[in-house]
Amino acid sequence: MFILSYTLINHKKKEKSCGIITTVYNGAAIRIQNFKYHISRCIAMNYDLIVAGAGPGGLMTASVVAQAGYRVLVVEKNTSCRSPCAGYISNTINFELPDNCIIQSKIRKMRTYFPDLSYHDFQINGFVVDRPSFDIALAVKTKELGAHIKWGSPLIDLIPGGVRYYGGKACGKIIVGADGVFSKTASLLGVDRQRVAFCAQYHLRGIEVLPDTCEILFDADHAPGGYVWIYPTGENSAKVGLGITEAGTRSAREYLDAFISESIIAKRFNGEKTEYITGGLPVSGLRKKLCYGNILLVGDSAGMADPITGAGINNALLAGEMAGKTIINALENDDMTVLGQYESKINRLLTRPLTRSLGKRKKLDGYCTSNELLQEHLPEVWVTFRQYWV
Repeated sequence: MFILSYTLINHKKKEKSCGIITTVYNGAAIRIQNFKYHISRCIAMNYDLIVAGAGPGGLMTASVVAQAGYRVLVVEKNTSCRSPCAGYISNTINFELPDNCIIQSKIRKMRTYFPDLSYHDFQINGFVVDRPSFDIALAVKTKELGAHIKWGSPLIDLIPGGVRYYGGKACGKIIVGADGVFSKTASLLGVDRQRVAFCAQYHLRGIEVLPDTCEILFDADHAPGGYVWIYPTGENSAKVGLGITEAGTRSAREYLDAFISESIIAKRFNGEKTEYITGGLPVSGLRKKLCYGNILLVGDSAGMADPITGAGINNALLAGEMAGKTIINALENDDMTVLGQYESKINRLLTRPLTRSLGKRKKLDGYCTSNELLQEHLPEVWVTFRQYWV
């Protein structure tokens, strides 16, 4: 459980020149170069911070640094905000929602189903947001604080003194990779790809839902390696989705279509499909290294999603704020070695819970081969059961 403070401090506009910084990480070598030398190599505006990815982690990082008066650029591969997650945010996070963010429902209870449809109820406290409106509201706030955002501009390469993205180049003293589970930033750094759970989700209207209750269903036939989720978005609508691992033999969408049409509770989902989205979530745990010279990894790029539940918004916001404050410190002191403090702080807060979850994920991989094993062992690997925490 983490508490996030969204308190930002106004600073006067900073116009410091950059001295010596660490440039792009290339394989095993990190080179120290003079930033002024590279300005001539970049035919674009200079920034103090360049963020790849306009999700919650990247936008939080950009907001914190931009409000402190620094020049910030965000490059995003998509033309608008999109995410395959249900949009659940726990009230344990002390975060003021941005204006125009749509809250679709309050959640007071999680009902977890065994394969035989017996269930276990657990009290929780949170809400479901419309993810596009949530991310767009964060983006609007980030722009109001002074950051520049380029949509439809995927990161292409890390170049000396900056980045190359679709449509141009930019010079930056510090770079943050917050570009998701298939992070281009991480790939360019040469780090290993993460293990991925593939997800698919429909928004259904005219269906039966349980008020103030999210439902989680475990079934090896319908969601091998993962689970099905039902998050209400109104009196008769819900986000219905699932995640699968490589244990599956079909696509996530094929499993989802089969669930809502063929499962024992399929009659509940005989409604209108108004939206479909797909994507991936990291399930291999927190990366061992988050700081590569002047480059930081934040959010799913850093493996901050929970390997069992897939929840990642809270951790991404938390990491974004920490990254932003650390970056400000580095810029104020003209000392890029300060950036290593970000990795240390994240490790102190997230290593223990995500390591525990990764251990449970490895157990779930063994149990997901049959419903008989899931029926017997589910309390060991799901967070609402006491056995999980033993």
